[in-house]
Amino acid sequence: MLWRITVPLLAAAGLVFACGPRTPSPTASARPKAGADKGVTSHVMVDTARGSVHFAIEVANDSPKRVELLFPDGRTHDFAVLDSEGREVWRWSRGRLFTQGIQNRLLDARDSAVYDERWQPPAPGRYTLVAQLHSANYPVQQRVEFALR
Repeated sequence: MLWRITVPLLAAAGLVFACGPRTPSPTASARPKAGADKGVTSHVMVDTARGSVHFAIEVANDSPKRVELLFPDGRTHDFAVLDSEGREVWRWSRGRLFTQGIQNRLLDARDSAVYDERWQPPAPGRYTLVAQLHSANYPVQQRVEFALR
């Protein structure tokens, strides 16, 4: 007779415990505020010296604390090249497959990460590079104009 009361009470207690409030994750509570005070800066470089064009985007943590870059999938960055009329002539990610797994990258205080790629230009001319960091919490997009002779 006692088990008829004890079993439902234990089941109810387990349900209350499972549905109760949770302590917030340290990562979620450490998310930075949007704005210039985030501590993450970026710098885009274009090198046209050797026939092929070398692109790089450097993401630096200028803050005194560690920063976590969150990526929703395997595509951490992308580069696109636009011609002088604004038409896209090349995109690094076009035709590539990326994992669907979430990933992260930790940047210690004063640390940086560099993502770079090469491009074979079809012809001389004026171009614009659009460099992107596909981070969910620190998205970056920068444009740099360059010329090939």
